[in-house]
Order: sequence, then C-alpha cells, then structure tokens
Amino acid sequence: MPNGNAYTREIYQVPNAGLPPDFIKQLPEQFTEGRILHNARNQIRVYDFAGTEINVKKFCIPPIVNRILYSIGWRTPKAKTTFLNAQEILKRGFQTPRPFGYIIERSKGLINFSYFASEQVQGVATLRQNHTHIEPMIDALAEYTARLHRAGLMHKDYTPGNILYQEQDGKFDFMLVDINRFRIQQTPIGLWRSISNLMQPFENDEHLKMFVKAYAKYRKINQTLATFHVLFLRHTRNAYDSVKRALKKLPGAYIFLNKPLGKED
Repeated sequence: MPNGNAYTREIYQVPNAGLPPDFIKQLPEQFTEGRILHNARNQIRVYDFAGTEINVKKFCIPPIVNRILYSIGWRTPKAKTTFLNAQEILKRGFQTPRPFGYIIERSKGLINFSYFASEQVQGVATLRQNHTHIEPMIDALAEYTARLHRAGLMHKDYTPGNILYQEQDGKFDFMLVDINRFRIQQTPIGLWRSISNLMQPFENDEHLKMFVKAYAKYRKINQTLATFHVLFLRHTRNAYDSVKRALKKLPGAYIFLNKPLGKED
C-alpha cells in the first residue's frame, strides 16, 4: 500500500453480505489473485469464496479532464456510481448482479484506480451469444425495454454485451451489467430519449427493425416513424464513430477523446 497522507481510500462493503470483513478493503493488494475474465481498458477478475464467485471490476485511471471532474466531486466515480445504480435497479424490480461494495483510491486528491464488487451470476449469456429463438427473444426484450423505460430506467450503453439473458420454457429473463452509465429518474423516460436508446442492442439491421417495431407496439407509438428514427440515428452514430477512431490517432488526442491515463498491465 502506498504510504503518506497524500494517499487515501474510500471504502464501502455491504454489511452481512457473506464476504470476509476486509474483502473490499484488501482488493488493491489482492486483485491479481483473481481469475481474469476481461482485460482491456478496465479489468474484471473473478474470485471463489466459500463456493460463491465474486466479480470485481477494476476501473482504470480516468483521462485527465474526467479525472479532475471526479476528483473535485462534479462527477461520482464509476465504481460508486455502479454500486448506487445497482441498488436502485434492484429496488425497482429489475435484475443486475447483487452489489457487494466498492473502493476508490486517491493520490494527492486525484482519483486513481477504483473497484466494484458484485456477484458473478451463473447460467446466463449475453445477447450477442443468442443464435436461436431470435424472434421470441427480440419480442421479449422489446417488452422488457418498454417496462424499463416506463419505470424511469435507461441503460446508456445498451449494447449486446451488457444485456444478459436466461431462457427457460420459452420465456426470457434479462439482466443488465456495466451499469455505471445509467439514467435513473422518478418519471418514465420520454419517448424521444427512449427511441434514441434503441439503436444498439442488435448489430443486424433486420433484427434491429424487428426490435424497434415490437418496442413501438408496447409503447403504443408509430412503428414506421420509430424505425426510421432509430436506423437514422444508428447510421449517423456509426459514421461519427469512424471519424472518432481516426481522430484518436492524432498526437495528444487522449486529452479530449477519453483515453485513460492508466490501466491494469
């Protein structure tokens, strides 16, 4: 552990969660002991404790602008945001892995790495892994998404990898992960904002059209108009992403284009 008053930690562990009392507190020192599940900008490791698997996500040091905003309190650090969002999602009757706690490291007042711990859910697959029962699954997801939006919840990164599902007897149950970018409000999500949220779950345009039409049916809005808007937004976003990828190659672009300052080696 780094020494000196310049290094601090904000630590929270859910009481009576069935974990060792110092599990969250010891994560920075023991993180490499877990099994790697994902290793990119952020890293995810899984730990086995008394037969229960625990998922820990280590968030990299943010880019300089965001790092300052997190550090001075204008934004809530991602690990804490994920924890708070998980609590609210579960409270409103939707599923996400049960949160266990978080830890946020700071050095000289600036945020460093942060960690979020939750249950490692078994028996689920990502939406990207579905290759059978496409039409029933699309309809079920559309109905689920409509309920989610009516409940005032919206995943801002509503992509195939962040939507987990489980199928049993032809019925689908869904669970959301990677929820640090999430909109939570006390009233239903507005229709225009809702429609804008529909362009990512399916990479195939035909599947996306089916999804939007089914969603429009459950929200009782014009299917043709909704489909046109979503496809237009999707193609516009794809063009923007292509430009952004090109700009990221320019010297110094990391300052403005959200490239992290540090990540797990």
